[in-house]
Amino acid sequence: MLHLNLPAPKDGRWTIFWRRTRWLLLGIPAPELLMTFAFAQWSSAKRSRAEMRSLGNPDSKWTMVHAFYADMGGFLLCTPDAGSFPITARQLKYLIRRGYLSLPDISKEEIWDKSKADKVAKILAILQTSWLGTQTLARAIQGLPITPLELFTLAVALNSLTTLWLWLNKPLDVGSPTVLTIQTNVATILVQAGHTAKEPFCDTPLDFIEPGIYQSRSWNETLLRWIVHQGIQSRPIHRIPNDRDWLPLNLSQNLALALPVSIFASIHFCGWNFSFPTYGELILWRAAVSVIWSLLLVYGTSEVVLFWKSKYTKTSLEIGGAYKRNWPWSLLFHVPATVYFCLRVLLMIEVVVSLRSLPEKAFVNVRWSGFIPHF
Repeated sequence: MLHLNLPAPKDGRWTIFWRRTRWLLLGIPAPELLMTFAFAQWSSAKRSRAEMRSLGNPDSKWTMVHAFYADMGGFLLCTPDAGSFPITARQLKYLIRRGYLSLPDISKEEIWDKSKADKVAKILAILQTSWLGTQTLARAIQGLPITPLELFTLAVALNSLTTLWLWLNKPLDVGSPTVLTIQTNVATILVQAGHTAKEPFCDTPLDFIEPGIYQSRSWNETLLRWIVHQGIQSRPIHRIPNDRDWLPLNLSQNLALALPVSIFASIHFCGWNFSFPTYGELILWRAAVSVIWSLLLVYGTSEVVLFWKSKYTKTSLEIGGAYKRNWPWSLLFHVPATVYFCLRVLLMIEVVVSLRSLPEKAFVNVRWSGFIPHF
C-alpha cells in the first residue's frame, strides 16, 4: 500500500498513475528510502499532535490521523489575495495560534471516510506480508535451502512492513482536500510575521513557517527547475510533495529509524554461504553485502551524531553545515550513495541470474504438518 499525498486539483488520471509508478519503481531498488520518507511523515505527525496539544486542543480533536491528513495536503487554504494552496500541519498551527483560523471542525471518522482503506485493511496487509517471513523461517527450520530471490524478497517485505506500520494512521488515496477559507490577506500575515517572512518563497507564501522541508525542492535550484520543467511539480506548489525531509524529535526516534534499516541490510548476510551457480557470484554477493552494510554503518552513525549536535532542530539536508548540498563536500554523500545504489542494483541482477541454477531441494515445499505435535 503506497500512501501518496493528495493530488493537485488539476491532476488527471495519467498524472496520478505515473506519479505512483515512479514511486513504486523507486521502492524496488531502494525500499529503505521509502521507509525514511514514511518515518519523516510519522515524526512530523507526532510533533504536530504535541504542538496542537500545547495550544489547548485535546487529543480527541487533533489525532495522528488529523496530523497525517494535514501534512499530506488535506487542508487547502483559500486566501483573498494569494489564491489557494495546501498547508502543512505546522503552518496550520501557526495560523491558529495567531488567530487567523480556528481548529478545523473535522472528525477522525470523517477523514477515514475519505480514505480508501481503514486500519483493519492495513493490518490484514501486514499479516499477508508477514506470511513470507513465516515461510522463510519454516524452510530454515526444516533444513530446506533458501534462494537469493526469497532472501531479497524477505528483506524488502520486512522493510515494507515497517513502512506500512508507520503509515497506519495515514489515510490512503484521498482525492479531494478540505477547504479552509481565511479572511486575512496573506500580505498582512507576512507583514505581521516580521523579518522572518522577508525571504522569497519557493513552495507557498507560508514557507517562512516551515522552510525547506521537501528534499526534491531543497537540493539545488537546477534540480528544482528541471522538476518544474518536466511537470513533476509546480512552483508554487499545488500539492504537498511526498519526499518530506527527515527530522527526528530526539535520539530515540533517530535510533528507531536506524534499527529497521540495519535489519534490512543485515538480512542479506544470511546468504553468505548460499549455493550460487558459480564461486565468483558467491564472492560478488559477499563483497556487495559487506560494502552496503559498511556504507550504511558509516552514514547512519554520522547522521545520528550530526542530528545530536544540531539538537534536533535541523533536517537531514541542513545538518553538518548542509554538506550534502554544498560542493565539494557534497561528494562525501553523493559518491557513497552512488556506490550503494549500484550495488543494490547488482544484487537485484544476481537474484534473477541465480535462478538459472538452483539446488534440487529449493523446489521442495515446507511440511507444515511437521510443526504439529504428534502424540
